[in-house]
Amino acid sequence: MLRGLALTAVVFAGLAVAQERPRLGVIVVVDQLPLDAFDKRLPLTKGGFKRLVAEGFRFREMRYEAAATLTAAGHSTIATGAYASVHGIVANEWIDGDTGKSTLAVQDAAYQVLGRPPAKQDGTAPTLMRVPTLGDSVKSNAPGAKVVAISAKDRSAIVMGGRSADAAVWFDAEKPFFTSSTFYGPQLPPWVQPTNLAIAEALLKKRFSWGLPGGGLTGKNPVPAAGRQGDSEPNAEQPGLQPMLDAWEVDLSLAAIDALELGADDVPDLLTISFSGHDRIGHEFGPDSPEGLAEFLAVDVELGRLLEGLDAKVGKGKYVVALTSDHGVCPVPEVSKQRGLDAGRVDLKALREKLEAEADAKLGPGDWFAGSKTPGLTATPQGRAKLFTIADALRAIALQQPGVLDFVAGPKLLEPGALGSAGAIWRRGYFPGRSPDFLVLSKAYWSYGTADVTGHASHWLYDRQVPLVFFGAGVPKGSAPFAEAIDVAPTFARLLGVPTPAGAEGRVLEALFR
Repeated sequence: MLRGLALTAVVFAGLAVAQERPRLGVIVVVDQLPLDAFDKRLPLTKGGFKRLVAEGFRFREMRYEAAATLTAAGHSTIATGAYASVHGIVANEWIDGDTGKSTLAVQDAAYQVLGRPPAKQDGTAPTLMRVPTLGDSVKSNAPGAKVVAISAKDRSAIVMGGRSADAAVWFDAEKPFFTSSTFYGPQLPPWVQPTNLAIAEALLKKRFSWGLPGGGLTGKNPVPAAGRQGDSEPNAEQPGLQPMLDAWEVDLSLAAIDALELGADDVPDLLTISFSGHDRIGHEFGPDSPEGLAEFLAVDVELGRLLEGLDAKVGKGKYVVALTSDHGVCPVPEVSKQRGLDAGRVDLKALREKLEAEADAKLGPGDWFAGSKTPGLTATPQGRAKLFTIADALRAIALQQPGVLDFVAGPKLLEPGALGSAGAIWRRGYFPGRSPDFLVLSKAYWSYGTADVTGHASHWLYDRQVPLVFFGAGVPKGSAPFAEAIDVAPTFARLLGVPTPAGAEGRVLEALFR
């Protein structure tokens, strides 16, 4: 009898160990990683991607059932478990419907970027996000829980960290260092400094340049290049800089684990890391390019190093990882044309000029549009109501433009059943006053804009379909067919044993727990 009781105690003790919740959750977002590119490249991997898929649980397809498919919106959906109609972050940058002025998704003039004077536009805080994040749930779960978010883009770090993060750190758009803002504290965390010193050394050794003539440290009076241009960050987007940023992001992640003792006790912590360089290379060269593959493999190496660091610092079986992406991308239009597809580029600026002319003809001369931001146009506050009265005439003009599938006024979009299944996707990503007053729906394989080699934002599947892999404590080996982007936060919350974010629309992916 005593032997039976002892055996029972051993069995229950084993179950307790097996069911021990992770001490650290890590969410990895590879910016702009369409599912087909991930599948094609996976056999070439030797590092983190290969390990995650071989030892983890993969959902063979994850979809965003919302548009526009953009970085800030996608990261916000991962973090909150909701789409933009709920969390409010519709794009990286939008034109405010009340003021007609451009607004970054993470812009708040009440706070300042650390380490330099304020710029014309700065990302500083998550105050425009309307619901809590997974990070906020982790922080509210127990005293002592810690949340850190790291990225090469301000928006990716800030929305993933949420309002109560201990630190959100990103690579600055104006100066070559990782920084934060006064929203998170008056000073940059000390653990960031070694990485910033490494960046300064790389700059001095001319491994990259920063707004300097001739690509190096020459000239007595170097003239800096233009800084941030809306959501474009010319200096930070240099192709040769991206693999270095990948490595520095991992350096920062491992430094944060040491300095803040992430995963050191039974209260679960959260670390998020977004590899932004993959998106920048994708825009510059396209998803099928040798440069895109090289950047993917560079992330593979750094992701492997991150996992090895987690093994050593937190311990195997004591942390859990989710790997996904914020959006996909349109294949390069010229490549699609060569393959016999109808493809091209939707020129929003040219479209705006024609619509302005039509509005002048129908309503009299006026200032009708405040501007265009992918994927549409925003009216001036004084002109909006009148433009809606001629929406059909504007649509007729738009439908004559190359690559335009449809042109929809916001009030029409919000009508139940409008545009069928595509309308449902756009409604989930639409927030009045932030989303464009007039949405431009592109034809398939037509990219928005003319500046980048390719882009994303549409409702087409190549922009919405991305990978999803879970790995680590509490995660079995295996696979399942399908997940939705809003399911990541509820599922990760259960893995960590913390409350689901309050605004989440998704469900727990039960296949992971069977």
